[in-house]
Amino acid sequence: MLAIQERLDTTRKHLLFAIEGLSDVQLNWKPDEHTWSIAQIVQHIATVEGGAAQIIQLGLAQEPNFVPQDKPLEKMILDRSTKANAPERLHPSAESKTLAQLKEILHNSQAQFLSALKNIEDFSLLDKTAPPMPHPIFGQMSTLQWITAVPLHEQRHVKQIEEVKEQLKTS
Repeated sequence: MLAIQERLDTTRKHLLFAIEGLSDVQLNWKPDEHTWSIAQIVQHIATVEGGAAQIIQLGLAQEPNFVPQDKPLEKMILDRSTKANAPERLHPSAESKTLAQLKEILHNSQAQFLSALKNIEDFSLLDKTAPPMPHPIFGQMSTLQWITAVPLHEQRHVKQIEEVKEQLKTS
C-alpha cells in the first residue's frame, strides 16, 4: 500500500504544480463549449477520488470470491489518444472556482480516499473483492484495481490540464 501512497503523493504534487500560479480567469477559461476548464477538470478529479473512497468500502464489504481479469490499467488510463466521456454524475459544476477553493476540494477528496485506505484491515482481500457496481469504462474490477486506477486517473487529467494550458497560451 506504500507504493499507492507514494504514487498518490507524487501525482498530487504534479497536479498542484500544474495549477499553481494560474489566475481565476485562467482556471475557469474553456477552450470551447464542449471542453472542461482547468477548474472543472480539478473538480472532476476530486469527485472521482471521493467516490472511489466509498467504492473501496463497498468492495471490501463483499464476499472474497472475486476473480479479477488482468486489465492493463496504466496503459488504458494514461492513453489520451482514446477519449472517454465521464458519466453525468461525475461531471463538474459550471460554477467558477478560485485556486484556494480547488485546493480545498482536492484536500478533502484526498482525505476521504486516504481514510478509506487506512481502514483496510486485510490487504489480501483487495484482489478478491469487487464493488457491486462496474467501472463505467473498464467494467467489473477488483477493489485493488479501483485503488490503482485513482492516481492513474489523476495523471491522465494532469496531462489534460497541460493541454488546456497550451491552448490558453494561444488564445
